[in-house]
Amino acid sequence: MFLGILIALLIFSLPVAADNTNLALEKPYVFNLKPNEPYTDKGGELTDGQRAKASIGDSAWQGFSRGEYRIVVVDLGATYAIDTIKLSSMKDEGGNVWFPGNMSVALSDDGINWQTVNDNYYGSKDLPQQALTKGELVVDTFNEKGRYVAVKFAVSFWVFVDELEIIGKDQPLGNESTKSILDEINFKNINTEIIKFFNKAVYDKTEGEFLLASEKTGSAKDIMLVYDQATGIRWSEVYAYPYVAYLDEDLKPKAWFFDTFLFLGITTASGRNFGAPPYADKFDWFWWLERVFEPGYGFDAYNRAITTAGEKLGDLDYKAKIIVMIPYPGEDRSHAFDKANPGYLDLYQVGREDAAQNRLSVVKWYLSEFEKRWESAGYDRLELIGYYWFSENLDREGLDRVYLPEIGNLVREKGYKFFWIPWFLAPGYADWKELGFDAVMMQPNYMFAQESAKSRLPKAAAEAKKYGLGLEYEADSSIFYNSEKRERFYDYFRTANTLGYGHNILRSYYQDVNLLGTAARHSDPEIRRIYDLTYEFVTGTFSETVKE
Repeated sequence: MFLGILIALLIFSLPVAADNTNLALEKPYVFNLKPNEPYTDKGGELTDGQRAKASIGDSAWQGFSRGEYRIVVVDLGATYAIDTIKLSSMKDEGGNVWFPGNMSVALSDDGINWQTVNDNYYGSKDLPQQALTKGELVVDTFNEKGRYVAVKFAVSFWVFVDELEIIGKDQPLGNESTKSILDEINFKNINTEIIKFFNKAVYDKTEGEFLLASEKTGSAKDIMLVYDQATGIRWSEVYAYPYVAYLDEDLKPKAWFFDTFLFLGITTASGRNFGAPPYADKFDWFWWLERVFEPGYGFDAYNRAITTAGEKLGDLDYKAKIIVMIPYPGEDRSHAFDKANPGYLDLYQVGREDAAQNRLSVVKWYLSEFEKRWESAGYDRLELIGYYWFSENLDREGLDRVYLPEIGNLVREKGYKFFWIPWFLAPGYADWKELGFDAVMMQPNYMFAQESAKSRLPKAAAEAKKYGLGLEYEADSSIFYNSEKRERFYDYFRTANTLGYGHNILRSYYQDVNLLGTAARHSDPEIRRIYDLTYEFVTGTFSETVKE
């Protein structure tokens, strides 16, 4: 009898583990920028436990338009161990409402000193695919502790959010008596802390293998994008020289530089576009072919530059590899691709099957026109190894998925490789083999997303490793006059060293049009250093790592 009572007392005296619950329910919060009209917060709607429906007409949504990001800070009233953050959102393609592309979480005990705990990035494959639907963004926080929870989410056109849930143990760990400073939150400090976050763990836990430079890539390893287009320079030998060979400060060649050059263009002389509306027409495609094959320019300029550099380097046999764009075979309703056959590339005018076959026919015609010119030119220092799909995305209607594999087969039948460089987490990057590509590199887009955390780089690397891709390295003209942007460019190189994913993966380089060539000839040592450090990275001698 006594023993039974003792056991019962012991059982009831043991601490009971608290269950996970929504700690944010009916807790106060503040935004760095209030929701935009007419989708305003009428008071506490983000944490009231009431979920909005998949309709922009539901007043429970808070709507945010443009501005890159928003931050919401919740005061839990005490310090708690927090397991997960969940944020409900919605997509309405017709209303230009989109899921946030990423979400970051930072915690604080006092609302002043912040620690970024984790973040996540969301591609189209990670959230519901329907044109009108709800979705939930989730970030694990590993039972880290905090009273104040800051959630940052990306905003492009319109982003709608409703219920924010902070899941954790309903067991206060102190800090209840401290007065709330929710009205004094410094959002700039929070954002600065989040931007510095380098999420190495997301890479370390990802299994897979990068796409290495090999026969699979046509032996291409370091691919420089050469934009030959209406807006930009005419590529003469002088412009090509610092890319085919590494030049010292006296502009004398010391070694070969990039091994592969991808020729492409965005703008046409008519003001149209090779990859997006207003789409280039057949005349524009002819115009580009004539441009890149003009003697003294384009391909001929690179052929001459390699000849000149080879004479000075004592290497008369070296050849650079060439990849050539396939413009996107789109067609505007108001402007026919081919005046003799208006609308024949438009699935809404001729149907899905005919549009796919007609687009394939256009690509066949283009490849034939290109190869006739290539054979006639007889470049002795250039080797054509493949074609590049110019569009960095897939169409929403799914038509590209119908004919892209056939283009891949066509390219391989000719003995070439089919390349693609989609933007960060773009539709199709994870199933690139089914789409018919031989070699794919992902754009991190870290250079252009100014408010994006440094963690975007390990995320891109993790996805590349997981799905067998290479990576692109990116710069724009801001690196000449903005030291912070220059450091962002170097962060691409530092990330490769920090994560240790090697010197032999397939890599492409975007640098506007002629940034590195300009840097090579620049009198400012900091600008010239851009050129030198890029060469160090290409050759595997760059040694810096990420400073966290």
